[in-house]
Amino acid sequence: MLDLERAQRMSLTTQVEVRLKNALIIGSLKPGSRLVTKDLAEQLGTSITPVREALLRLVSSGALVATPAQAFLVPEISEERFREINLIRKNLEGLAVEKALEKMTAEDVITLRKLWENFAQAKQSGEVEQTLVANRIFRFELYKLAQMPTLNNLIEQLWVQVGPCFNFLYPQLPEIEQCQYDYHELIDSLELRDAERCVRAVHQVIEDANDLVGRFYYQSMG
Repeated sequence: MLDLERAQRMSLTTQVEVRLKNALIIGSLKPGSRLVTKDLAEQLGTSITPVREALLRLVSSGALVATPAQAFLVPEISEERFREINLIRKNLEGLAVEKALEKMTAEDVITLRKLWENFAQAKQSGEVEQTLVANRIFRFELYKLAQMPTLNNLIEQLWVQVGPCFNFLYPQLPEIEQCQYDYHELIDSLELRDAERCVRAVHQVIEDANDLVGRFYYQSMG
């Protein structure tokens, strides 16, 4: 019975962790946000224990910082650290794309094109949260095809750390809509099975993210 209770609690902890990770990745939680265990438990309709365990997991992965009084903070990220993380992302995500291309079927490419179209439509509609969600779904569906779960976990950890910086997108989308951040080149390269072009395209999207955050987030802080 105790084992069953522990398994149920672990499952609930994982569910809470996934929800918090998604909120961090899409910028719903901005740098400096204070998360109180009791308040989160009430919002999520669960007990304090799984929420606290999920928050501590995110502390161990560098996504949150623990503070006294049952509170946790979304850390501020310096521009230098943001660019460092994205440099690592280039290497990891480039590898994921290379490996995904080796295993990708024609049906997979069709699925990815549909997900890219969802992203493009969300971006054009001006719905920032939908755009960021669609972006995450497209990219991780691609990386999942590499069939390398350890690599995917590492990529997700880095996305969780930099995601809060994209909170600035919420009031800025009309300007960002004109920016280059897109996947035309990546989709074309996937259909052509051109690994080198695919890797370059992913690197370019990460560079576009660097430019966006530099222009709209770090410059406003300076």
